[in-house]
Formats: sequence, C-alpha cells, structure tokens
Amino acid sequence: MLVFIISLAAEYKQGAFNSQNRFNSITRDLSRISKNYAPQSKKFYDEFLASLGNISDIAGLQIKYGEELIFSYPGKMSEFEKINSSLVKIYSTTVFTENGIPLSLTSSVYLLKPVSIFYKGRIAFIVVIIATIATAAYLAFFIKNGTFPKESENDELEQTEYPEIESYDDFSEEKEEQNDEENINEENEETSENSIEQEEEPQEQEEDVLAFLNSEPEKETNNQTELSLSEDKNEDSTEEEPSGLFCPSTGFGWEQYMLTRLDSELIRSASSDQDLSLFTIKIKDIDWNSACGKEISKTILEKVKFNDLVFNYKEDGASAIFQNQNTDKSLVIAGDLHTEITSVLSKYNEQHFVGIGISSRTLRLISATRLANESEEALNRADADSPIIAFRVNPERYKDFLASESFQEETTSLGQKENKIAEDKQEE
Repeated sequence: MLVFIISLAAEYKQGAFNSQNRFNSITRDLSRISKNYAPQSKKFYDEFLASLGNISDIAGLQIKYGEELIFSYPGKMSEFEKINSSLVKIYSTTVFTENGIPLSLTSSVYLLKPVSIFYKGRIAFIVVIIATIATAAYLAFFIKNGTFPKESENDELEQTEYPEIESYDDFSEEKEEQNDEENINEENEETSENSIEQEEEPQEQEEDVLAFLNSEPEKETNNQTELSLSEDKNEDSTEEEPSGLFCPSTGFGWEQYMLTRLDSELIRSASSDQDLSLFTIKIKDIDWNSACGKEISKTILEKVKFNDLVFNYKEDGASAIFQNQNTDKSLVIAGDLHTEITSVLSKYNEQHFVGIGISSRTLRLISATRLANESEEALNRADADSPIIAFRVNPERYKDFLASESFQEETTSLGQKENKIAEDKQEE
C-alpha cells in the first residue's frame, strides 16, 4: 500500500509538468491544422483527432470558431461544465486562423490519470491478496503441527506493591505552609518583572517604527535610481493604417495590437505561474519590402513559431512575445536570432545595426505598458559592442519600489488636503 501511495504521489507531482506539455502540443497541432484546412471541414476534424492520439489523459476539450462551438469532448456541454477536480487542470488559449477568425481552445488535462489509478490499484490489490493468503497458510501450518507456545500452568500470581502511607506531623505541616508562602512570593516577583518587560516593549517597537520611517526615503531614492523607467507610452511613429490582422510587408501583427495581446499573455502566464519575455528588435533602416527584409521577417517568424506573437515595431523593427522563457533562456534565443539576422544581411551584402532589447515578467504582476517600456529602454542601451541588452529586475526590490510609490502618493494627497484646509481657514 505504501508503494501504491508513493507511486500515485510521484505521478501527481509530475502531472503538472506533463499536462502543460500536453496542452502546448495540442495548441501547436491546432495552429498547424487550422492553417492547412478550413475549420468545420471533414479534413480538419480528421487531422485534429489523429493528432490527439491517446486521449486517456484528457478530461475535456472544446474548440470555438469565433462564437460557434465546433468541437466538444465529452459531447454534452453539461458534462464538460461539471469537470472540476483537484486531479484536473484547465487550460485555455486562442489561435488565429488565416482569415483572422480566432479559434478558442479550452482543455481539461488530468494531473493523475484514472487509468493509472486503476492499474496501480489492481497491482496493490493483488499484492495484498497474495500476502493475506500467505499469512493464512503460515498460521494454518503452525496450528496443524501444534508448535504454538503454551502458557505455563504454574505461572506465579503477580503481586502488586503499594506504597507505604507516610504519617504527617505538625512540623511537616508548618514546613508546607512556609513553602507555600515562598512560592507565592516568587510568583509575585515574576509577575512584576513581566509587567515591567511588557511596559518596556512598546518603546522598543516605537523606536523600530521610527527607524523604519526614517530609512524609507533612502529606500525610495535607491529604488527610483535603479528603476528609472517612464510609465508614459512612447508616441506612435507614422505607420500604415491597419487593414486585417497582419502587415502585408512583414507578415507581423500591427503595432497597435501588441499591447492588447501582451496584456492577455501576461494574464495567462500569471495564472499558470509561468515566465514570459518580450523582445524589442531593431534593424536600422531595413527595407521590409526588399528580398533581404522578406528573408529576415521569415527568420523572425520561424524563431517565434506563432505569427500572432510577433508585431511591427516602428518602421524598422519588431516586437516578439516568447512564452515560458525567463531572462537566461531568452538571452540564448536572442544570441541565436542575432546571428541568423546578421548572416542574412551579409548574404545580401547589406550593413545594418541589429539591436535586441529583452525584458521578462520575472514573477511580477506587471502591466503590458511597463514591460514594453522596459524592453524598449534595454534596446536604447544596445550598441555595436553590446547588441543584446536584457533588463534584469529583482522581484523583491520591485515590490519594495511599488510599496514606496504608494506610500509617497498617500503622503502627497494628505499634504494637499491639509493645505486646502489651511487655505479655507484663511479665507474665513
């Protein structure tokens, strides 16, 4: 039974990782099939069902084409809505088809498959039955041969010894009274000492609070110098008017749609406790309509794998969202991407500066605007010697920075209220 429980616990612990990989695989297959076949066509359903393979680890699956439900497992909606268990994890995402209509995918994946519970339980049951039969045969063998030890007929009776009753005289009573008085005096002294200590403790706490408040401005200035990033949006450069979801020159999404998609991806990554990185890429004075520009845009799309996660950035750049990638992994990807872009430029005998700025969520609850500003600020610091710059933040110090900002705002509003009250009194 212990092995049975341990094996189930180990599989449940591994289930979170396996379920995420399974959902990512389904998402990739759905994106690939939707590009090749029209949704609601017979070929689309056949290819999608074939890509699922063994569905013993899937509790439920739904696909919506726009607002229309086109695929559901189990077949009844009521059964799908009842799927809510600690053994199941629910994922959802959106994939865009060639005509721009979104495919919404919702999947419930088992963290611990019922098939595994059944097979492991069956093995444990067989082992218990074998052990029970072996124990019964062992007992029957000894009973038949009469080899059990017999109790002795001449066992001696156990004698219980009782303590002797002590006699108390007058002297012992006086002694007890003296001891009681001494104990009472000691208790009074202890309570008086405790009351003195309790009176001294608030003073120490007040001193600690004052020291913390005095040191707070220093923390604010340090955090503000380390995170000197503007919250304001940068002014949009002159761009083409969006027509459709993707730019015909690059195949990327329009720059106006980037913040909206980044916000939704940040919410999804926070709910799944995953990291996320934003790349801001600049290829100075590149002509996207040239053969070199076309090949570079194709290289970027192949690196990101999903064309709805790449967007135009100004006139000569791109913004790319990489899911489940921290800062260290993003630096490796950026190095490979920079090498591929420079090789394409050398192939066409063109010389352009290629810079990449990176910023990651790093377990922060952060807005899309701030993450985009961080990535753009990192790009602005890139040069020929250091073409790849990553914005690395300490999550704990970032929390302190946000706390200091809220404290400063409260202090400012309180000061404004006091000034207004003083002005009203002067007018009266």
